[in-house]
Amino acid sequence: MKKRMLSLLLALIMILSVGNSALACTGTYVGKDVSKNGSTLICRTEDIGGGHPKSFVVYPAADHKDGEMYEDQITGFKWPQAMHTYQYCAVPDSDGYDDDGIYDEVGYNEKGVAISATVSADYREEIEKVDPLIDTGLREADITTLVLSRCSTAKEGVKLLGEIIDKEGAAECNVLMIADHKEAWYMEIVSGHQYVAIKLPTDVCAVIPNCLWLDYVDVNDTENVIASKELISMPEKHNLIKKVNGKFSVRATYAPELQDYDRARVWGGQNFLAPSKKLSYESNYNLFFKPDKKVSLKDVMELQKYRYEGTKLDGNKPENKGVRVIGIERQVECHIIELKENFPAKVPGILWLAMGNAEHNVYVPYFPNLSKTPEAYAKKSSNFDDTQAYWVFRGLSTLAELNRDKYGKSIREYWSKYQDKLIEEQDARNKEFLVLYHQDPKRAVEYANEMAEKLGMQAFKDAKSMYSELFRYVAEDVARTAKKPFVPSIAQ
Repeated sequence: MKKRMLSLLLALIMILSVGNSALACTGTYVGKDVSKNGSTLICRTEDIGGGHPKSFVVYPAADHKDGEMYEDQITGFKWPQAMHTYQYCAVPDSDGYDDDGIYDEVGYNEKGVAISATVSADYREEIEKVDPLIDTGLREADITTLVLSRCSTAKEGVKLLGEIIDKEGAAECNVLMIADHKEAWYMEIVSGHQYVAIKLPTDVCAVIPNCLWLDYVDVNDTENVIASKELISMPEKHNLIKKVNGKFSVRATYAPELQDYDRARVWGGQNFLAPSKKLSYESNYNLFFKPDKKVSLKDVMELQKYRYEGTKLDGNKPENKGVRVIGIERQVECHIIELKENFPAKVPGILWLAMGNAEHNVYVPYFPNLSKTPEAYAKKSSNFDDTQAYWVFRGLSTLAELNRDKYGKSIREYWSKYQDKLIEEQDARNKEFLVLYHQDPKRAVEYANEMAEKLGMQAFKDAKSMYSELFRYVAEDVARTAKKPFVPSIAQ
C-alpha cells in the first residue's frame, strides 16, 4: 500500500511540475536611484513549466575558424561566429537541443555585460499580415548566447540584435534587458523586422508581463534610442500607425489590447511596489512608475513570489485559480542581476539565482567572474535526479505547494530567514572580493568559485534535507492525515 501511495505521489508531482505557455515570464526593473542600496536591478522569472530543468554553467572563452557559423539546430537560423568568443556564465536548459534549444536566459560575460532574455510578447494581427515573424529568424533560445559570447558593452548587444533582425528577421516578439557597468537598455522586438530599444532611466521601476509596453519614443535621439529604420514608416505605409496624444505609440501600433493574463501582473506588481497609488485593475498603466519607497533586493524577491495574497485576486483562493499571478508555480528559475557602481567594469555586480520557482526557495548570490559552478548546479538531466540542484529545489517547491499552509509555511519561513542572512552577509563578501580583485583578478576568480561552491552547496544540502523529510511527511499524510503542520528538522 505504501509503495502504491508513493508511486501515486510521484505521478502527481510530475503532473504538477509540467506546464507550458506560449507566452511566459515576468520581468522587473529597478533603477539605481530608487533601489535601497543604489544598485541597478534587472530581474525576471522564467515561467515555462516545472518539468523543464535548468542548469547553471560557465562557458569558456574559445577561438573559432574563419567562416564558422553559429547555428540554431532547431530552426536552422545561422549567424557568422565571432573569431573569439568570451567566457560567460548562464542558465541554459538542461536538455538543450534534445528539446527546443539552448535558452541561456541570463548571465554575465568576462567584459561585464549582463543580460536577461526574454519576456515573450505578441503583436497585432494587422501587423502580422504586413511584417510577419520569420521561422528561421532570431528567437529567445539564441539571444543570450549571441550577446554574451561576443559583446563588450550593453549598447553593442542591442546593436548586434538589431543587425541580426535587419538581415535575418525575428522568429518571435520578445522583450529583454541588457546592461553593463555604465548603463542598462530595454529592448522590444515588435514584429518580423522591427524593433526598438531605449536606455533605461535610473529613477523608475517597471513590472513587465508578456506584452509590448513602450509608448512614445524619439527615434531621432540616437544617444538613448536604437530602432529599426522602418519602425514608424512600415505601419504608416499600411495605414496601421496609431498615436496617443498626437504622438506615435509603439504599444498602440504593434501590441494587442492588454489581456487579463498580463493586466493582473501589472496591477499586482505596481500595487506591490507603489501601494499608495491604489491603482485599480482597469487602470491605464504606464511601463515606468515611481515606487513608494526605495526598493530592496528582498522586496524584488518577494515580488517574484507574489500571488496577490490578501487582495481580491488572491491566487491561493480556489475562486481565483485562473488568475495569472506573478509567483506562478511553473517558474523554472528566478534571477536578479544586481549591478553595483563600486564594482569594476568587467565584474559589475552579482547574480542572485533561485533554481526552480521562487515561492519556497532561496536566491544564492554569485560573482560574475567565476570560472566554474558547483557540480550539482552544472549537472544536466532531463528527468528527476536528486543530485541535480534544479530537481531538488523544484521537487521541494512542488510538494510544499500541494498544501501551502500545512506543507509549505515552515519552508517559506526557513528560507526567508536564510535569505535575510545571505543578503546581510553579502556586503562583507563584496568587500573581500573587491580587495582580492584589485590585488590580483585571478585570486578574485578563486574566491568567486569558493563562494559559489560554499553558498550554492549549503543551500542545496538544506533543500535536499527538507525535500526528503517533506516527501515522507506527505506520503504518510496521504495515508494517515497528520495533525500537525510540517516543520523541517533544520528549522527546529
